[in-house]
Amino acid sequence: MQNKTAVSSYLLSLGIKPTSKGYRYLSDLINMRLEGKEILPLKYCGYKVVSEKYSASTDCIDKNIQNCISKAWLDGDIEALYGEFGNTIDSDKGKPTAKQFIMQAAEKISAISLHDGF
Repeated sequence: MQNKTAVSSYLLSLGIKPTSKGYRYLSDLINMRLEGKEILPLKYCGYKVVSEKYSASTDCIDKNIQNCISKAWLDGDIEALYGEFGNTIDSDKGKPTAKQFIMQAAEKISAISLHDGF
């Protein structure tokens, strides 16, 4: 339960809105990673589990996650986003890929949780 709260707080701090479909998918994938579940490769592992949970195609999951990340880059706190993901930004797209975003977010949340004693 603490992971879910930490993930939610983290995503909100980056400007990712809970009303976005991609928010639920990102949250689930980050939580799966934090729980030690294998999610890579995303399309065949992580997206498959999420697609079964929400009765959606893996392509739909991918598209909604990409849209969610893009929206954060357009409307979110750019300084916070670059502070968190500066070294993982795809030079062609100007933002991290879904894989980079999920893995970096899980790593950051895990580090915060360890530091705070969760």
